[in-house]
Amino acid sequence: MRRQGAITAAAVLFACAALAGTAHASPEDVANSIAAEIMSPFCPGVTLENCPSDRAVELRARIESWAADGWDEERILTELEGLYGQSIRALPRPSGSGLGAWAVPIVALVAGIGVAAYLARRWTRGRPEAVAVADIPPETRTRIDEELDALRARP
Repeated sequence: MRRQGAITAAAVLFACAALAGTAHASPEDVANSIAAEIMSPFCPGVTLENCPSDRAVELRARIESWAADGWDEERILTELEGLYGQSIRALPRPSGSGLGAWAVPIVALVAGIGVAAYLARRWTRGRPEAVAVADIPPETRTRIDEELDALRARP
């Protein structure tokens, strides 16, 4: 029991240390992170991090100065979108909780299972019984037997 408590305490301390490390990222680290997340307005098809243009170097320096002034990443990204448009983001901005991405396939799966169960029950349900031999009148039965014998006798 003590061992489990020690493991839990170590996990909590590790999580706190990890959060503290990201909270105090240097302005240069923030600028590098953002430069990797946005497309360069100066080099088409390249992130700002990989653009060799002098103007890209200046923009990275401006992003670093914003981070040094205490701006968080989201504020810097919003500012860059205002200056260069939404296409500056390398990845689209996350929207919603993503519930629809999970709900639609699950609903389709449940509906498919329901349809399969319905069809399986319908196909395996007993068919109406054929007319019992006892229900045929004797003269009709005799006629059927004679006609079957005649068909069997044909070459």
